[in-house]
Amino acid sequence: MRRDHRPYWMHQAWESFENRWARHFLLPHFADIGRDPKIVQPWAVEVFGPNITVGKHLHIIANSHDPVRLTVWAPQTQAGRISLGDHVFLAPGTRILAAGEIEIGDAALIANKVTITDCDWHSVHDRVDPQPAFKPVRLGKNVWIGDGAFIGKGVTIGDHSVVGARSVVTRDVEPWTIVAGNPARVIKRIDPDAPMKTRSDLFADAAGLDRFMDTAYRQSLAGNSTIGWLRSRLWPARGD
Repeated sequence: MRRDHRPYWMHQAWESFENRWARHFLLPHFADIGRDPKIVQPWAVEVFGPNITVGKHLHIIANSHDPVRLTVWAPQTQAGRISLGDHVFLAPGTRILAAGEIEIGDAALIANKVTITDCDWHSVHDRVDPQPAFKPVRLGKNVWIGDGAFIGKGVTIGDHSVVGARSVVTRDVEPWTIVAGNPARVIKRIDPDAPMKTRSDLFADAAGLDRFMDTAYRQSLAGNSTIGWLRSRLWPARGD
């Protein structure tokens, strides 16, 4: 499909349905969640375990093929936690798995199929331990994790740093640094004096952003009709 054939009312109805579904079925599983989360296909998001907290303007995109999973392992004598800051973005396939503690700072960008874990989950000689050892993981503010990257136990990633696609990070990353590879190594340093815009800047005027997005959808879907949408679904033509 080359373009969105939905009429504007259908787009609005679908967003309303997703928001209502998320409020009823998903959001109660968080220990705490800030205002105005935006979750695409919330039925493909799994939140399991206690102590999972999220700041304002969480944005998750999920689908049935690439669900997003936030999981805390919580045996009776050991309860982990996951903490996400404000304006965090999680792409499809993200997995965040905590036996102890994972903290992700404001405005973090987590790309498709990223795994973040604070635990190996089994030791070499004991693969049935119900309380596996962990080392806390901390991602700073405005961190960008590329597609398919793996962030392992005990890792701290400094503010504004970037992890390249498919990288395996097992050591700390300094602020303002780009790393990539398996194992990840420093590729370059980011100039801290250069202008930097983050997702937090995007939400500085949240109401204005909502108006902008609504206007963009109205314009892009202008002229679409319910009959035209049905025709494109049932009898697609070249150019649809």
